[in-house]
Amino acid sequence: MKKNKIMKKLNYLFIATLLILTSCSGTCEDKCKSDLTEFETNKETVMKMFSGFEAKNMDESIFADSFIEIGTGVGEPDRNKEEALDNWKGMMDMMNMSLKTSIFLPGVDTVNFQPDGSVRYYGTWEMNIGEASDELMVYGSFEFDKDGKMTSLQHYGDYTGTLMMMVGPDMAGQMMAAADEEILPNPDAGNQGETLPNPDTEIID
Repeated sequence: MKKNKIMKKLNYLFIATLLILTSCSGTCEDKCKSDLTEFETNKETVMKMFSGFEAKNMDESIFADSFIEIGTGVGEPDRNKEEALDNWKGMMDMMNMSLKTSIFLPGVDTVNFQPDGSVRYYGTWEMNIGEASDELMVYGSFEFDKDGKMTSLQHYGDYTGTLMMMVGPDMAGQMMAAADEEILPNPDAGNQGETLPNPDTEIID
């Protein structure tokens, strides 16, 4: 009799534990699906940004008014939305860019390590200035607000080294210094006042 009571208690305990675990599993599964749906939506926004670089026509509406591009280079300042767009325009005027490979991953929060809608990516870009070209490997991180607008971006890649490989160190320095002023020197011109040709055309010796 006593043995039967013990067995019944053990059965009740087992069933209760199973119900709790099933409930937790379902809750986690639903939450993860919801978070990954947000990730997929925000990933499309990142891809839209990349398409803007390739087409030289950035859609400003995907960025929040409070957007910040976090400077990751040595001494590189953070840029607000207007500054970032101006900087990218100079880069798009300077060269052609094409994303060759990409891997997108969901970011997680730092407390519960659950997907939070942010996007991480590893990519390889082909950069072209006239006939000169090189590949650039980049890691990037993107944050978004509740409306799906991009609020911040930080990316890591050897942009300076890639530019130097294509046009040489002296010209790379001149081009980077002039980019903010939108005065781009011609890599094949001795006169620094000459402008950079359209990257869709050949550089003339």
